Amino acid sequence: DLIDDTNVFSTIDIIFIAVPHDLHETLCLEALATGKIVVLEKPLAPTRDGCDRLVQASLKNKNLLIVAEQSPYWQEVKMARQLIADGAIGHVVTCSAYYYESMRDNVTSGSVDESGGLGWRALLARAGGGIAIDGGLHWIRPIREMLGLRIEKVVGVVRRGLAPELQMEGESVGHALFQMESTGDEPEGAGPLVATYSCNMLATAPMAHDICPYFRITGDGGELVIHGNGLFREEPGAGGLRLYHKDNPKGKELFPQDRMGGFFLGFAGLWQDILQMAWTNDKVAAHESVVRAADDVRVVLAIYKSSETGQWETVM
Repeated sequence: DLIDDTNVFSTIDIIFIAVPHDLHETLCLEALATGKIVVLEKPLAPTRDGCDRLVQASLKNKNLLIVAEQSPYWQEVKMARQLIADGAIGHVVTCSAYYYESMRDNVTSGSVDESGGLGWRALLARAGGGIAIDGGLHWIRPIREMLGLRIEKVVGVVRRGLAPELQMEGESVGHALFQMESTGDEPEGAGPLVATYSCNMLATAPMAHDICPYFRITGDGGELVIHGNGLFREEPGAGGLRLYHKDNPKGKELFPQDRMGGFFLGFAGLWQDILQMAWTNDKVAAHESVVRAADDVRVVLAIYKSSETGQWETVM
């Protein structure tokens, strides 16, 4: 109704869409038709065709479409990306990512409804999947960003019905191997780099936030570990980056341990960038945000397909 209200829209510069996933494409296309700048919450769309249509819409429309995904602006991810590029841990051998979410410990789980379930997030028809296309999506982009490589192939498995209290139709656990694109300089016989990815969502289980890293990037000259104590926003130490190499074999913390915010500090960088794109009408950067968001979804859909076929699937 608001989109049809000319009086309301005459005072608006940016439309921000944060609705169930199955509505993303329809509402985004309607919003673009108004000529306003459109900012869309991740995921871009829950289907490959939907993602393709929004990528094309981003190209064809004069006004900007920007996808809001804060993980590339996560301070630990940005610093790790630079350290890897600078050779701080030598040649990268492998990378592991682990997203975990508990209704008991995680403040981001505020969408639990009155019945104790997840509302629309629990419905396959609305969400398009389970934890991998939901919170777990945030952990896919950093792998590509930090390594500077595309994910070409996926083999994975998902499990459903492990947290009945959440009334989830989609998966509550997912595991996958990501084969990254070849750099051409791998040691003879080594093949392309392979990263591991896991995500899970449980109802009331305590979780080892204090010792289980979110990301671990291993090189032949050291390691980088992004860690935290869950995604708490108001407790000190809610995220950090530790560097292990010959000068610091026991690890060196690269952020103050009393810092608050962790993962959530990425939102500040995200919105600064969104406003900069809007102010300068940066069509190239806006479209790139859409393309990268589409790539995130394609990886998740490849995990789902691989879980059904039991085979490596190409990210398409």
